[in-house]
Amino acid sequence: MNVDDKKSILWDAFDEMIEKWTIDEEDLFYKKEITQEKIIDRLPESRVKELQQIKERYQLDDIDFLFIVGAAIGFTEGQNNVRKMVISKMKEIQEFVKSIVGKELSGEE
Repeated sequence: MNVDDKKSILWDAFDEMIEKWTIDEEDLFYKKEITQEKIIDRLPESRVKELQQIKERYQLDDIDFLFIVGAAIGFTEGQNNVRKMVISKMKEIQEFVKSIVGKELSGEE
């Protein structure tokens, strides 16, 4: 297999993973708890199974699969960090607004 074909297969596998794993706005803002799932090598168990399916579907050898797993870990941890940061900032904003509204309401009484 030539380099261009291998690169194309790896990008297709990576794109499939991203499409399935991308957190949408509803997940980011409205879900309070991330479902607790058994973690295997820093990934939820269901995602490990999906990676195994990608390996089989794209017939990835061990080195190519390792590349996809590394990308998956980075992608997942990056999304989780962004999610935690956004939730933290939203809580700060809510507390700030609540403190202002609370003071205004208590001052009017």
